[in-house]
Amino acid sequence: MDASVLSALVGLVGVGAGAGATFGAVVYQQRYAAREARIARLRGEAVAAAEKIMTELLAMQHSLRLGAQGASGDARRNYLRALHHHHATIQLHSQWLPDPDLRSRLTVNALYTQVGPVGDSRSDVERRSDGMALCADSIACIGAFLRSEPLPTRDPFANQVLARWPEGRELHTFIVAGPPEERDEGPNSSE
Repeated sequence: MDASVLSALVGLVGVGAGAGATFGAVVYQQRYAAREARIARLRGEAVAAAEKIMTELLAMQHSLRLGAQGASGDARRNYLRALHHHHATIQLHSQWLPDPDLRSRLTVNALYTQVGPVGDSRSDVERRSDGMALCADSIACIGAFLRSEPLPTRDPFANQVLARWPEGRELHTFIVAGPPEERDEGPNSSE
């Protein structure tokens, strides 16, 4: 083989290898940039959701602080409706948070601000105080998420609130029923 042909062939292989390496680097950079953009977009959505949750938690805490004692039927229903709305909004927006433990903790805390164990003997003030403590725990969790820190440990008081109804910890939905009806359970009752 002629030296000029061999040198042209080697040059052609070199150009092909260089072009392939350049093409590979460009593809890698594009994929890396797309992956980083996706991560940034997801983090942005999660931060926006966390900010919305924080707003709802503060509003829920405010509602609990004011309470509905002495309120008429409509005002009491509006108070309970507002608590349900805050819980539903927290549960909805927590779905954008990437940490499943954080999602679970927020939804359980929001749920426990409204419901309690069967035969709950706490006063209205105690229920509201317990709900405010759970809101404070959720606020601390959201703050840790926004600072990219691990979830804080629950304070002992919040653990006491949750320990009153251990079977409800895994509930994410619940049924709201009206007040129990008075029934005559005597021997002459129709049932």
